[in-house]
Amino acid sequence: MKKLLTVFLVVLFIDLFPQTTTVVQDDIANNATVYYFHQRKVARTLDGILMAAWNDSKETGGQIVYSIYDEAFDIWSPPAAISNAGDRAIQVALASDESGNIHATWQQRNSSSDKYQTFYSKYDGNSWTTPVQISVDASVRGEEATIEVGSDGTLWVVYNNDGEGNGGEYLFAVKSTDGGTTWSTDADTISYVGTFGTSIEVGRTALVSGPNGRMVAVWDNSLDGTQARRETFANQFDGTSWQGEVRISDTTTVDRDHNRYCAAAIDTESNIYAFYGLNIVSGADPRLSYLVMSKKGWDDEWSTYYDVVLDSSTNNFRSVSAVVDSNNVIHLAYRRDVLEDTLYALDEIVYTYSMDNGETWSPRIPINRVDYDAGYVSVGNRVRTAYGVDILWRESKDPNLNDQDTTAVVYGFIPYSMIPVVSVSDETKPSSYLLLNNYPNPFNPSTIINYAVPQRDKIRLIIYDALGRVVKNLINQEVEAGSHSLVWNGLNNDKGKVTSGVYFARLITSDAVKTIKMMLIK
Repeated sequence: MKKLLTVFLVVLFIDLFPQTTTVVQDDIANNATVYYFHQRKVARTLDGILMAAWNDSKETGGQIVYSIYDEAFDIWSPPAAISNAGDRAIQVALASDESGNIHATWQQRNSSSDKYQTFYSKYDGNSWTTPVQISVDASVRGEEATIEVGSDGTLWVVYNNDGEGNGGEYLFAVKSTDGGTTWSTDADTISYVGTFGTSIEVGRTALVSGPNGRMVAVWDNSLDGTQARRETFANQFDGTSWQGEVRISDTTTVDRDHNRYCAAAIDTESNIYAFYGLNIVSGADPRLSYLVMSKKGWDDEWSTYYDVVLDSSTNNFRSVSAVVDSNNVIHLAYRRDVLEDTLYALDEIVYTYSMDNGETWSPRIPINRVDYDAGYVSVGNRVRTAYGVDILWRESKDPNLNDQDTTAVVYGFIPYSMIPVVSVSDETKPSSYLLLNNYPNPFNPSTIINYAVPQRDKIRLIIYDALGRVVKNLINQEVEAGSHSLVWNGLNNDKGKVTSGVYFARLITSDAVKTIKMMLIK
């Protein structure tokens, strides 16, 4: 049996961890707005386009809508429809690629008598392509789809046909190798039980990408598809084929009813991390529920014993989302009970990260608005280290109301500069571009920022405050190779004087990012 680790702290954590929380859209009917957490509802492109998506029953017929964040004005654009359903479209998932595109999948139907089918569209930075059906058989359901972009650029969508009846219910995977223009006409079947269990929640798949075109799908189901007891399953795609369904949990050994609400992540060494709730069905059961993590190397066998207990609660853990960045930092957001709340049964969204392959984790930081019931959290499929970690969830519209009929879509941003990695850099050659220093530091009223680039390149040098907000755009143009200097006079983009405090200067080039910390004292 693997050693059980219960760890809650990590060294080098910033005690007051700054993040930004904003309401994307308020006053939305609580009709599966951002269901479900296995589908990522937020994405950011390499050049910084930030998008959120959800389903809005107020749109004609009920449609998938999206909003883009405007950094210049610090606002989200009015929602606009992606889907074109005659009757209803629900359950959107987003994924960004490395070419400036954001890909979306969802389920829709043209009339209430039709079976839902899985649809796809691509946003190229300007507009969406016409939605197309990508589920391969219109005679059966195509539902609860999720999407991911492989490291080789292949698009993968996994969906299920839950509801077709015992013996005929499976998970299917379809792919596109040309950026979403065409899709496979035959689907890979990646689950083999043939029946999804007694709950509609089973078969919702977390899909994540790794090196060399590898993918991992993780979901929960009962052993034979008919029992209430549920387990967590995984299937690995090795770049050529899916390797087969494997059970990675065992409720009988820990006397629990459910292993459910799962997520996954893969690091640059192809280590796989699976997260799931070890839950209790009966509310009268006094035992604690746990949020746990299992991990393994790509070629290792799964163990049905978990490695790390991440959290415990008297209530079940009902959503979790994860991603690994290019520095192999694991980022995790999940929903848990607000312990100090004894009146309203509120849930909160917390964020944590690990820099040592999941062995230790930073203190949990609540990121939702205080006193607002929160749930259905998802983390973007890529962490853009020039920016940070993008997280989306739903909250009650008003405080101190559990699962309110009217909700808000809420976005959270964790600045990457706040995470104490060995070197705050982007995915490529950090030693080739040098943001040397600023002098003086601390400073008042101005400071000189020195940097060097090895070749002619278009660069951006941006000043951020401690909350990750843009303060001043110092330069956005091509510069020649060599050493350069800029002066920041303590003014923001509106030519107003900034207050005393900590600021960050970030140099962004075509293939590197460097950040330094500065202190303004008045």
